[in-house]
Amino acid sequence: MIELLRLVLPYLCILFFFIKGIQKPLYLLGIPFLMFMSESIFFEGVSLFSKPGRIEFGLMFIWLAFLWIVSIILRRNERNTETGDNQRLNVLDYSIIGLIMITFTGLFVTLINYLDLTFVFREFIVLISFFACYFIIKNWSSYNKPELLEGFLYSLVIVNSIASFLYILHQGLHLRIYLMEESMSEIINGEEITRTFWFMPQFLFFSIVFCLVKREKSPFVYTVLLIVNLLATIITYFRSFTVIAVILFFFYFILVGLKKGRLGLVFKNIFIYIAVGVLGVIMLSKLLPANTRFLINRFTELTKSSATSGPNNMEYRFIMTNLVISGIDDGKKILGMGPVSEKQESSVRQMRMTTADMVWTGVIFRWGFVGLILFILLYIFSVIRAFNIFMKSEGIIADLALMFLLYIISQVFQSFIDWTFMSGHGYAVGLWYFAMLSALIGFNKDKRLSAEKITQ
Repeated sequence: MIELLRLVLPYLCILFFFIKGIQKPLYLLGIPFLMFMSESIFFEGVSLFSKPGRIEFGLMFIWLAFLWIVSIILRRNERNTETGDNQRLNVLDYSIIGLIMITFTGLFVTLINYLDLTFVFREFIVLISFFACYFIIKNWSSYNKPELLEGFLYSLVIVNSIASFLYILHQGLHLRIYLMEESMSEIINGEEITRTFWFMPQFLFFSIVFCLVKREKSPFVYTVLLIVNLLATIITYFRSFTVIAVILFFFYFILVGLKKGRLGLVFKNIFIYIAVGVLGVIMLSKLLPANTRFLINRFTELTKSSATSGPNNMEYRFIMTNLVISGIDDGKKILGMGPVSEKQESSVRQMRMTTADMVWTGVIFRWGFVGLILFILLYIFSVIRAFNIFMKSEGIIADLALMFLLYIISQVFQSFIDWTFMSGHGYAVGLWYFAMLSALIGFNKDKRLSAEKITQ
């Protein structure tokens, strides 16, 4: 039965997005997202999307671009009057354009400085796909109504929730769902606790914020999905993931209370959810005692001296990041090393290992301190724009703005413990939430202009 699930699930997901995509081309974008989810939904077994041989490094980029062209063909006879200003460049786009310019400059400098150019163009394609796909996803999202964009995101939440459920069965209940080797194991109360990360659900935090924002629409459905994704977050045994999930709840209640002008409601909801959380931990300790004890032990480790060293410590991550940056030539720290590979610089290997624990290491290495500033500005501008849209809009546009705002907040915290947008699962969709927010800015502008015309 489980073997059949491993075989059928990825094809069912492909079939769903393909059939929906024929009717609504935006859903074709779901296929690159399935590729990004990879092992969590057994997608590594789908040869067409995962094992093309020598072009594997750019496969997601190729498929995303190809499906985008197909979507343009499918919608060629459609007339959408609600996307008027969505393609206009905004401050988010200018940050990305700046990064594109640095990427091309890095390629030019690399071609001049190195005789051996092995894998340089491969690295360049990976880096440039990062930003090209930002504009592709923005364009793709812009030619759809906000309602359709929300529906598409909901489908991703459903797929991620399925992956979360399977992850809970495997890592929480120790059913052999996935066949990959475990990363580590430990015996707690006579029970083996296993941990692995490669088949962990990829959109846990977005699923959590989506369910939080939409839970009033259908309380039962979104509460069930919320619990599944929260439990999967806990079962990762990442202390930081649990903390980020709690932070998202606090920000959600604060932002909603601020918009409604009822800060008293904020404290009431926080108190209620703290009580529910405590009750949930008690129930979890009864259902999964060893798992709960292992997670609690991970938090108590923070009070011990042994927690001050090793890759799980923030100080260690900053030390490793400093080592990588110090290895960059002084003349290249401004705009970065560009698309060099291990054939040109042996430090690339160490950079990749460190970036897996802190994304900013890779940002500085590839795009220098100017690139770091542009990424920081991208985050700042995105938070400001999403907050303004949420506060000044209503309905689906406000909901989408709140989702992106909360998710970006989660990514700010996660960027110091993970590779986030530079994930090894694929760069092509790394900036997807910024791209959709950029499209949402256009949606909001069109709605506002329409409202002004009506009042005139």
